[in-house]
Amino acid sequence: MLSLEQAREAILAKITPASETTAIALDQALGHYVGTTLTARVDNPAFDNSAMDGYAINCKDLEGTQDNALPLIGEAACGGAPAQLSPNSTMRIFTGAPLPRGADSVIMQENIEVSANGKIIFPKEPKTGNNIRRRGEDFKKGDDLYNSGHQITSNDLALLATAGIAQPVVWTPPRILVIATGDELIAPGDTLQAGQIYESNRLTTIAQLAELGLDRVDSDTLRDDPDILRARLATAQDYDFIITSGGVSVGDHDLVKQIFSEMGEIDFWKARIKPGKPIAFGRMGERSHFFALPGNPVSSLVTFKLFVEPALVHWHHGTFREPQLQARALGQYQRRAGRKEFLRAALSIDNGTLCALPLPGQGSHRVRPLSQTNGFIVVNETSAGFDEGDTITAIPLSTRFSG
Repeated sequence: MLSLEQAREAILAKITPASETTAIALDQALGHYVGTTLTARVDNPAFDNSAMDGYAINCKDLEGTQDNALPLIGEAACGGAPAQLSPNSTMRIFTGAPLPRGADSVIMQENIEVSANGKIIFPKEPKTGNNIRRRGEDFKKGDDLYNSGHQITSNDLALLATAGIAQPVVWTPPRILVIATGDELIAPGDTLQAGQIYESNRLTTIAQLAELGLDRVDSDTLRDDPDILRARLATAQDYDFIITSGGVSVGDHDLVKQIFSEMGEIDFWKARIKPGKPIAFGRMGERSHFFALPGNPVSSLVTFKLFVEPALVHWHHGTFREPQLQARALGQYQRRAGRKEFLRAALSIDNGTLCALPLPGQGSHRVRPLSQTNGFIVVNETSAGFDEGDTITAIPLSTRFSG
């Protein structure tokens, strides 16, 4: 049985990364993965401009004055060409306006006085270059901004727009098929009959994919019928990823692993983790990667996070980075060592210290604790647990911490 790290390595070694790119409108780029090096098309700032509301001067013009005062001859506003500053004068200027030709400093409006005859009185010995944003000081035309594999965030949209990139080149998103299996599954809202449960894994997996910016998703809920499953998978050869839940344990009705082994090649089955031990990964046909996740809702959620997400990032030529933070345990947890375990936890901040409370009800079938879960506590294979107050490792699932 593979460890978490061994299983991840096995998965990434078998992933065939994306090969097709497309240019998309910038307002549609959020969540997509950059498909080539993106370079700036303009300088930023595009011209020398004022960082403050104030007055533009040439510092040398003050050297021959008795009262450090200059006459006001006009203003430099935003959106126009640079004005010309006449010798021995000053111009009103606004934040972001082009620096007038001949000016070499901007004096904040709070630091001036107005004389009785309307001249602007400046502080003694103003410095050249004060409050000026120089052309290209942020980035220059041709500078590399993002490399292939970077996922575009809202922050990135601001930079890309400023750099004049209207249609970034991104990796064409994968086609993904999500399947939940089980005779007992029915849609939420339908009337439950004896032995039936509401299906949740398919919806959760689709939502997890959406959080990664992936929406080219089809989905099905299928009965535990080998012929039905074979028929569906036979039509799924053009999907990049097939993600199933249920049917990978050791019971007589756990058919998914069996069918995948018939129609494809399983690289591994089972990982030394909890929850989520019964997970299978492999290939089917020339294109499709498949993940057979456990049927228990929490196990499905956890194994997606631990295995599917890194694979999808790698497919997009990215590098998966799992944030692991040190936290203070707000409770104790004891167990028998043997598997790496991921406890649902409520993360919070207490006087600047990250804290993690292991939630009650850690069974993989129990979903109520998910309402409080914003992270995992990691218990390593050799650990027998931890006591309250111990320093433990936490994986945040959100940046929204109570405190």
